[in-house]
Amino acid sequence: MTGICIGLDIGTSNMTAYVEGKGIVFSRPSAIACDTHTGRILAVGEDAFAMTGRTPGSVTVIRPFSEGVVSDMKITVAMLSQFIDEVCRLTVLKPNIIAGVPGEITGVERNAILDVLKSAGASRVCIMEHPYAAAVGADVAFTKPYGTMLIDIGGGTVDISVVSMNSVAAVRTLRFGSEALTQDIIKYLRRERDIEVGYLTAEDIKKTIGGAVVRNEEIALVAKGRNAVTGSPINFEVTSTEVYWAIKEHIDMILTGVKEILSSISPELSADIFESGIVLTGKGSLLYGIDSFLESSTGVQVRIAKEPWLCVAKGLGKSMHNIRKLKKSGYGFEYFNEL
Repeated sequence: MTGICIGLDIGTSNMTAYVEGKGIVFSRPSAIACDTHTGRILAVGEDAFAMTGRTPGSVTVIRPFSEGVVSDMKITVAMLSQFIDEVCRLTVLKPNIIAGVPGEITGVERNAILDVLKSAGASRVCIMEHPYAAAVGADVAFTKPYGTMLIDIGGGTVDISVVSMNSVAAVRTLRFGSEALTQDIIKYLRRERDIEVGYLTAEDIKKTIGGAVVRNEEIALVAKGRNAVTGSPINFEVTSTEVYWAIKEHIDMILTGVKEILSSISPELSADIFESGIVLTGKGSLLYGIDSFLESSTGVQVRIAKEPWLCVAKGLGKSMHNIRKLKKSGYGFEYFNEL
């Protein structure tokens, strides 16, 4: 196969690229800042994300993916083009891309991914679901008839899957991810405390004191916001217990999804999972206590994969090294053009 091969984990929160022969070359926010009037691109990635909540009316920061799928075709193409050009600036041939997508997507959503990657400069594209890629990237042995459960908690989706015999035996995609928890905190503070905070502040609160369980020793964080009644800027304290209750509904929805998968698969696969355990991948698996919460609620041992936020990208990269095995698993490249 001619042309450079790129494994691209297309996420709601982050875009991560694995390049053949180089490994992970970047992982950056899926964000782009544009001039509101002219549409001119002002920044992408980290620079654009840092502008969130701090731009004048003439500048808009856009997250072009929603729930793991394309929400703005034109902006998505512009962002991907810049990322791909950065990787391929010294090459002539257009790249071959293995793209990571949610475990459950519609035909329309799949075609949208193909269209944006073609428009962004890809020569060939192979679509691979996050559960399969995450299993490969997390070094889960699933070539034999023996089931293992993975939960990939991304920014826009949660993929709950069972892998066995080098394929995904069962999958359910929840159309929310760790970004929904950030929005939960924003809504909670507005509803319960009459405090308004921006996305970046809420994200910091989640990462610093958020948790899927109530901590034995409560901790607190002082943050900046605005009084929703008077409009005055304020400093306020928020506790870890408050954040727990703010995000609890979505955490419980993940547990419900796990139980539904366990009840829908064969007794043999279910028995395998109770032996092999559950593997957590995705950046959302770093939320404090999510592993212990799921373990105590299901009775199944839960572990967090090494560098969970990179598992999908690593899996895409490892898969490209064995195209023959990839085809046997049902994954093939769709051809566009050579030049």
